[in-house]
Amino acid sequence: MAIRDTLRRHHFRVLCLLPFFCIFMLQTRSDVASAVTAPQSSAIAQGYRVDNGNGRVSEGALVSFTSDNPRDTVELAMTATASRLVGVADQNPAIAISSDKSQVQVVLNGTTTALVSNINGTIHSGDKIAPSPIAGVGMKATTDGEVVGTTQSDFSISRTASIRDESGKKHSVQLGYVTLRVGTAYYQAPGSNFLPPFIQNLAYSLAGRQVSLLRIILAGLVVLLGFMSAVILVYSGVRSAMQAIGRNPLAAANIRRGLYQILLIAIVLAGGGALASYLLLRA
Repeated sequence: MAIRDTLRRHHFRVLCLLPFFCIFMLQTRSDVASAVTAPQSSAIAQGYRVDNGNGRVSEGALVSFTSDNPRDTVELAMTATASRLVGVADQNPAIAISSDKSQVQVVLNGTTTALVSNINGTIHSGDKIAPSPIAGVGMKATTDGEVVGTTQSDFSISRTASIRDESGKKHSVQLGYVTLRVGTAYYQAPGSNFLPPFIQNLAYSLAGRQVSLLRIILAGLVVLLGFMSAVILVYSGVRSAMQAIGRNPLAAANIRRGLYQILLIAIVLAGGGALASYLLLRA
């Protein structure tokens, strides 16, 4: 009898708690569904002043700095201004570093929609996008140069237009949009250069612009020469110091002092080589 009463009490408690449990599960399911279906944007944008001298900067347009210094104003990007390429205009990014309404938001990192054309061939997912001769419009990158990012979707034709390029020549091109993973970098076309891409990108990052192959090789040789000179100097100094101490232990203090001087000279040599290489890239 006692067992039966206990079971009844437990059943009653379970029945009382059941509605609350159902509400909790429905709410949790709703939250999870919202989290799954909510659109997630990863674009990070910076606000810049805009110069509409060569055309109005609209959504999805590629933009470049108007000058190397100061870098606070952007304009529509073209092939001629590829060395100052910034990113893609987007007035509704996930994160805006600046909220000034008078500025244009430019995506520096993340995924956004970019305006492109088939002026340099059909664009597919995974292609690199570079500025084209048409202001603000990207094209497939087929040669070495600065690119704004990598496409995440195939080119979808929106319309056909007749546009004049910077030289005044007419082009009949197909325009459209692609999903673009923004990240400006120097693009090395396959088979165009024997240098590994990471070396080219490193040189581009240090110089802040396109760097010729000859300049990169010279800068690398300067760094290598400075490093090798420092290593040879340290090795010879340590070896000579050990032999001198073995022959005359009483002169150990003077020998160590001389060894410190050699180490300092080696550091100066290595640092000087790195500085000379940097200046060679920036010149």
